[in-house]
Amino acid sequence: MTSIRQDLKEPFADLLLSVADDKFILGHRNSDWTGLAPMLEEDIAFSSLAQDEIAHAKALYELIGGLLGRSADELAFGRALEGYRCATIVELPDEFDWATAICRQLLCNRFDALRLARLARSTHKPLADLASRLAAEQRIHVEHADSWIVRLGAGTEDSRRRMQRALDALAPEAPMLFEPVDGQERLESAGLYPLAATDMFQEWSESIAAVTGKAGLRLTIQPPAAQTNGGRHGRHSKHLAELLDEMCEVYRLEPNAAW
Repeated sequence: MTSIRQDLKEPFADLLLSVADDKFILGHRNSDWTGLAPMLEEDIAFSSLAQDEIAHAKALYELIGGLLGRSADELAFGRALEGYRCATIVELPDEFDWATAICRQLLCNRFDALRLARLARSTHKPLADLASRLAAEQRIHVEHADSWIVRLGAGTEDSRRRMQRALDALAPEAPMLFEPVDGQERLESAGLYPLAATDMFQEWSESIAAVTGKAGLRLTIQPPAAQTNGGRHGRHSKHLAELLDEMCEVYRLEPNAAW
């Protein structure tokens, strides 16, 4: 299937924007580490992963733009704050704390791996094909975060303490990755966002617990409260407004500029 029913276009666009916006904002947050990562090899690796996230977002924006008749640049830079669908966890600055950056990678990357696996089974073939490609690349992101979690959690007393502190700080925000967009149940029924074979939150939390347990770290995460509205409904932290002011400055001055 390549066409989308008119009544499903808005929720379908919101769902895809939630994926693209998560990746776009996280990619920009992580790109701040270029030149500042703990070692040269990691500087290259983390910058490459940040570039991956932004490239994934661009591909998704182009797909969404084809549905809505808007350009990828307009979707990335031309929306009002409340038009973004990213979760708060990707908006937060990590204050150049490596433990925070890596723990956020663990939580977000393992969620994205499950979300992309579902999208790869979508009845919308262009999306299924794109999600399959992105899912293969996402596995590299997951493996990278996992290795750092174990390395630092099972490292020195200081590294373990820092990692535990970062996990404790991020745990309250992580469940909102699962906040559904309006109309998500209809997308699931139509096969555009196929239901997972197992409970997605449980699979996600158990996979994270396996990694943190191996690292000697503790993490307790509760499912998101029902009817709680956050980033998927346009409610964002002040940090996203500040980041968008910086990211969108050139586009807002000259939206038709070509490079």
